[in-house]
Amino acid sequence: MKNPTKLNDKPTHEEIYEKLSSLFNVKFKVQLKDSPIVFDNFLQVKNVVLKNENYVILFRSEKEILKFKDRNDFIDNFINFIDIKIKEFEEEFEELQNFERRSMGIKYDENEVYMRHESIGHGTMKLNQIRNKLINLK
Repeated sequence: MKNPTKLNDKPTHEEIYEKLSSLFNVKFKVQLKDSPIVFDNFLQVKNVVLKNENYVILFRSEKEILKFKDRNDFIDNFINFIDIKIKEFEEEFEELQNFERRSMGIKYDENEVYMRHESIGHGTMKLNQIRNKLINLK
């Protein structure tokens, strides 16, 4: 007898990517690796009043969702989501630059600031790679 699925069971990031990839024929695994995007859950949601269905992706580190109907909708909405994340990184980078300028003479952890710069740069690069790959999939 199979073990019944528990209510709180969730698929892994990798399982979500594989299902998304197989359902919609989108391949961006290489670009997704080590990116700031981590899938937390992948659902199919039915509006019982309107009787329409949508797919929903939940992200691990954010309280955000990506809702879409089909492959094209996924690509367009995911590109928009990535654009927002890139803009957030750019704003964080600007804040970090301003902090460094204002901190002249004040001691702060330079290593921590350096690591944040690296994280922002790497995250932005990976998001741009995913974005470019999705544009090519259109």
